[in-house]
Amino acid sequence: MANGLIYTNRLNLDHSLALYQRAVAVIPGATQTRSKRPTQYALGAYPIYLDHTQGSHVWDVDGHEYIDYVLACGPILLGYNYPAVSNAIQKQLERGIIYGQLSPLEVEAAEAIVEAVPCAEMVRFFKGGAEANAAAVRIARGYTGREKVASAGYRGWHDQWAIVEEGTRRGIPQGLRDYTLPFQYGDLASLEGLFAQNPGQVAAVILEPATVDGGSAEFLVAVRDLAHAQGALLIYDEVVTGFRLARGGAQAYFNVIPDLAVFAKAVANGMPLAVVAGRREVMALAADLFITLTYGDESLSLAAAVASLSEMRTKDVHGTLWRIGQRLMDGLDAAAEEAGVPLKSRGLAPMSRLALDGEAVAPYGVTPAQVWTFLLQEMARRGVLWRPGGINFVTYSHTEADVDYTVRMAGETFLALREALDKGQLLQRTWAGKQESAFKRW
Repeated sequence: MANGLIYTNRLNLDHSLALYQRAVAVIPGATQTRSKRPTQYALGAYPIYLDHTQGSHVWDVDGHEYIDYVLACGPILLGYNYPAVSNAIQKQLERGIIYGQLSPLEVEAAEAIVEAVPCAEMVRFFKGGAEANAAAVRIARGYTGREKVASAGYRGWHDQWAIVEEGTRRGIPQGLRDYTLPFQYGDLASLEGLFAQNPGQVAAVILEPATVDGGSAEFLVAVRDLAHAQGALLIYDEVVTGFRLARGGAQAYFNVIPDLAVFAKAVANGMPLAVVAGRREVMALAADLFITLTYGDESLSLAAAVASLSEMRTKDVHGTLWRIGQRLMDGLDAAAEEAGVPLKSRGLAPMSRLALDGEAVAPYGVTPAQVWTFLLQEMARRGVLWRPGGINFVTYSHTEADVDYTVRMAGETFLALREALDKGQLLQRTWAGKQESAFKRW
């Protein structure tokens, strides 16, 4: 359907904007997810509310159709309303959502994860990545008898992750900051320094094994060896990478295995489910720690996970993700080069980033954020949804036609950007209002 998409000079978003005005009166920030705040996109020139979805396409409340690369910020791996997953959810709904006793699906889903994930010998279920990260750290602290954690990047909103962006520290107790020690992905020396400054105190090192800019098996090996030499556990936050880079996660892709790993997002193709998995010796301790929640055995999400994992096992899901993702990266790079704009694809094909060279646009008197607002606006009116910063997820349902249409529309948009920069008219051609800085995970 991509070739049939129609766009006009400016999107009519009256219904979206009316809903947004109602939302700001009753919902702080107008949304439950910081990364979905309309003010981080091209407010006024980018859809806010979606009405329905199918495969790789979404439709907003104003009736516009788009090819989607936002994908709920990453959970949609197989595609929206994917038949095998939807059927599993509907079948389980007839049997019940949650029980006073245990669900057989807990065992079935746990066994499927153990079969797929290299580090997984035992499994616990949760509802979100932040919660699961907190549980993994509690297990590591209980196992090692230590309290501090070395962390590279974003781990979620819970209080224990006191090292976050300066503007988001309000409400977090100052005293907790001593227990989370930040270091940078790719900078082994910074991690070595933390161990030297906190001898015998670090329970675990936690990091994402890859970011949207890529990853390094050599670095992961060095981190694992350093952590183990210092008596600490290695935890992978695979909330984003899990089941996206490979069926066994980034740990399978890089073949560097942690002690514990946290999964969410793609494990149930959008249903709310998170996982802590790891070595039996470490995970067994969770039975004696206070880690409990009412909805850990919610059966619709477990049924979705079983169905999703079955599709990954029996279909060429990951071969498709890599092929389609690479086609998108190559096409965008060619379009950017032809238009002469400073954009370049980075990272790994199933979760890449179209990076903007901020220094190259500075002489035109505009900021990278202003350029991205223009790009989001122009792609949306051409029927394609991107995220700020150029993060592009793909699904098993994206087609070559989807990608080829996206590349053509990107070519038009990049030429429009080139012209707007050359004529000094970027801001005049941007219809969106003032934007707040996008939330930075990496």
